[in-house]
Amino acid sequence: MNTRSLQLARSVLAAGAVALCLFAASGRLTVATSVGPSTAGPKDIDAALASQHTRSETEIRLEDRPDLLSRADNVRDGLSLPAGTTRSARHVQDGFLAIEYDEVAELDGAGQPVSMTQFDGTGALLVAVRFDNPAGGTIRTTRDGAIGSAKRGAAQAGLATVGQPTVDTVADAGGWYVHWDRRQDGLPVRGDEVRVRVWPDGRIQSVARVEHQLDKAPARRLSQADASTAVTKLVTSWSSPSGASYSLQSLDLQWVGPNAAFDPAKLTAAPAPYRLAWVASEKPIGPLADYVGMVTVYIDAGSGTVIGGDFVE
Repeated sequence: MNTRSLQLARSVLAAGAVALCLFAASGRLTVATSVGPSTAGPKDIDAALASQHTRSETEIRLEDRPDLLSRADNVRDGLSLPAGTTRSARHVQDGFLAIEYDEVAELDGAGQPVSMTQFDGTGALLVAVRFDNPAGGTIRTTRDGAIGSAKRGAAQAGLATVGQPTVDTVADAGGWYVHWDRRQDGLPVRGDEVRVRVWPDGRIQSVARVEHQLDKAPARRLSQADASTAVTKLVTSWSSPSGASYSLQSLDLQWVGPNAAFDPAKLTAAPAPYRLAWVASEKPIGPLADYVGMVTVYIDAGSGTVIGGDFVE
């Protein structure tokens, strides 16, 4: 979003101060914007984020962690990832994403990684990836063949897959992304998945698991009608000072991560467990539609309060 469009989005969306936080995670750009009054200005938020501890790394002596070495070997060999001439390992604490993991890298003679595995504190795989390029051969697998390769790869990595996957072609390099979206109590967990990248020849380039801790489901669940009323009240508060309007596109129950999209004071808060929420997708109408394609609002399924959302350009 350039300076001009950001200024317009601020003037149309906000009745008070607007704070913007941009960060890239797993190849995705997320925009967190406040649309209500707040005593925290952008400089306050920037200062708090700058002072927040984000990441630390500690070297692991592989001889001290035979369990880690064994897990890395099993995943590497099970997925036929390239082996290096040497290996390195480290423990990573990422405060911004609230995650810790152990990483083992296979290194070539120049000390560059040829493949890598990452495991969470329970020993479950987070990521396995190879860094070489597929050979330009004539062997090509089919879509069904890619699904079969992905299922076998996930199983070799110790990851469970349930139901039918979604399959997307990789336009630039060929091959497929095969992913299984996570569900809990029959409801989707927003953003959680097992994702496998399959090369055109059927070999696996990467396996990744995204899984968040879930809070308890509320004892009493807000009805869809009451959730719709809460969303209408919110978007009306946006429309009154700015003249913008919105059209409700969908309203569904999902597990979501609370965030600071509508409360910049929460930008520096530690990530919380995912909560069950009504997820409302509101399409802007008018000048704002030139800069924001969709506004998503999370309404807690128990309390009916706004706990976050998202913005799509």
